[in-house]
Amino acid sequence: MSSASVVLSSVGPVRSDAVRARGAAAQRTQWRVMGLLAVSAVLAATGCSSTRKIPAKGMLHEYALETTVDDECARYYLESYLAGVEKQAQLHGRIAALHERLKDALPSREELKLVASEFSVDFATLLFGNQLLKQPGNAELQKQFLHNLGRVQDGSVEYPRKDTLIMLVPGYDYVENGHNTGADFASPRTLLTKAGYDVNFVAIDPLGSVEENAAVIASALKSNAHRKIAIAGASSAGPAIHLALGRLVARGDLPNVKAWLNLGGILQGVPLLDAFSTGPKGLFFDAIIWFKGWKRSSFESMYTPVRRKRFASLAVPEHISVYNYVGLSLSGNISDFGRDKYLMMRDEGPNDGLTLLPDIIAPNSLSIISPQTDHFFAVDPAIDSKTLALLVTIIERIAE
Repeated sequence: MSSASVVLSSVGPVRSDAVRARGAAAQRTQWRVMGLLAVSAVLAATGCSSTRKIPAKGMLHEYALETTVDDECARYYLESYLAGVEKQAQLHGRIAALHERLKDALPSREELKLVASEFSVDFATLLFGNQLLKQPGNAELQKQFLHNLGRVQDGSVEYPRKDTLIMLVPGYDYVENGHNTGADFASPRTLLTKAGYDVNFVAIDPLGSVEENAAVIASALKSNAHRKIAIAGASSAGPAIHLALGRLVARGDLPNVKAWLNLGGILQGVPLLDAFSTGPKGLFFDAIIWFKGWKRSSFESMYTPVRRKRFASLAVPEHISVYNYVGLSLSGNISDFGRDKYLMMRDEGPNDGLTLLPDIIAPNSLSIISPQTDHFFAVDPAIDSKTLALLVTIIERIAE
């Protein structure tokens, strides 16, 4: 599987030691043999095969970070500026002027690309995370999530509101590769069932387009119109859920849907798919699609022009609370699964190894960040605890 062809094979929020080990071995074999020769050539040609690794340690709101970053500006921002300590007057002043321009606004992908060019990609990533946590309601949500995570980890958690149906929508190619990637949500299904929740797994076409899978999701929602529902989906499931909630289901049919958890959803497309749509890379990708028996229409449905146009036309009913779970994706924390794609997209600004960070955020939503992971949440050693903490937090919010 090449760098381009893996972009829709999402790794959802699941993990066990066995899955992690098996996934690492299986995916390295499948991805690397077919794709990394091509990827390495592209990286070498663009001069982006690695990043600087400067140790950095500091606090980003509620989160303690200890990692490496790509530039001294990023290190200063984390260690000094965010701590309110002025050590370099000129740099401090430049950052202060940037913050004055932004105020509390969340920067767009275009603004972040400019910031990354002026400072560095990691600087822009940290800026995005800081501004995201300044959005109304997000700081309180982090505290609630981290409190529940502590309760899950020490065994004191109590699971609320068992009357809510948890609807899980898997990621791309989940039948063949889901046991490796986590796209089949196997671990969350087990965890949530053991916690006493009724879980509905939406069996979408594993190779289907966004539009095809949105129709299946809409049907599943209508079939459970008598139930209180919280729906969750990772990666390529995100735009399909967005489309189902925003257009395919009549607003009068959705009063029972209380929450949508968007787990790294590729809501506005995958830039790398655009790059592999034409020219020599397009021919290479066509060969991969033919060899694997995939459908080109599925990948075309994730081109950024297609998804951004549709994204702008959708409005989720206001009574549905929308939550994003976002891997902050600093260069020092990019997984083996995401590194190739992350490096290829760095020229476009902060990304999670699959899509640009601003393109993950759903409209009228709240966000929880995962500061030291990327798009591939399954490699997070604490992902099982975090999955349960996310559920508890959302159910508590529904109850409120």
